[in-house]
Amino acid sequence: MNQIMDKFKGIIKLNKKTLIFFTVLLIIGILSGSIFMAILSDNDKQLIADYFNNFILNIESGKINYLQAIKNGLFNNLLYIIIIWILGISIIGIPIVIVMFFIKSFTLGFSISSIIFNYKLKGCLLSFINIFPHQILNFLVYIILTTYSIFLSLRIINSIIKKKTIDFKIIMNKYIKVLIFSIVTIIISIILEVFLTPILIKVVLPFIK
Repeated sequence: MNQIMDKFKGIIKLNKKTLIFFTVLLIIGILSGSIFMAILSDNDKQLIADYFNNFILNIESGKINYLQAIKNGLFNNLLYIIIIWILGISIIGIPIVIVMFFIKSFTLGFSISSIIFNYKLKGCLLSFINIFPHQILNFLVYIILTTYSIFLSLRIINSIIKKKTIDFKIIMNKYIKVLIFSIVTIIISIILEVFLTPILIKVVLPFIK
């Protein structure tokens, strides 16, 4: 356990500036998503409200297709992870990775503000459940994987410019371990989202209605 923590601390120290950059980008994305929700037309806001109301009704009535929810979660999140991972071994991946991370952050901010808009101050509790714990795990994975992806892209570009050789075997071994960690964590996150979140929502529903 201590060895794992030491390696994790080493990763943070090595990529501190990149981690700070993506943390700031996460905050900017969330704020942008919140602002976008605020400037939507009344018709669009009503459509969003209807969506959340239907979602809540499905949870209350137990009409949740858990298998389909897991399939959708796996497809969306694993596809995102694999694309980010592949972009890390390319020299054109950096701007695409940054944009993809910003979109994820924007979507999170939009989702949070939509819930709060629909349920007012009481929606803060519901939006917290929408984030914790699965979205926390998701963005932990996104930040770590994206940081590694950018770091690897920069290293490849630097080796091309300076005409240096790099040991791809060692680098790819570490990069594959990051991919495995990301996939395992995302699967755990999806299971929590599909099975735990509806239970928590049912618990707090009496307090937000």
